[in-house]
Amino acid sequence: MQVDRGPRHYLTDEDVDQLARQNTQLMTELWIVKDRLAVLEKLLADKGIVSGEELEALPDEALSARLDIERERYIKRIVGLPPEERSMENLKALGEKPGS
Repeated sequence: MQVDRGPRHYLTDEDVDQLARQNTQLMTELWIVKDRLAVLEKLLADKGIVSGEELEALPDEALSARLDIERERYIKRIVGLPPEERSMENLKALGEKPGS
């Protein structure tokens, strides 16, 4: 049984292919960062600079609050601002060019 989903108005087959390529590239980049972070953490622990327990205890409240703010900015830069938040001031604060 085939279901008629009607016409697609948003993504073409080419768009889906491009999104799949982008997703694969992002996964590759993320793995590189995770791999390097694991190596860095091991080096820090091996040299006695910081222990695994100290790493697990972080972030403290101040750093956690800062990371929350940075995460929100990051998400808005990647996903975009909702229409009600799009202003020249907000776009500039995120480092975006108006109209992009």
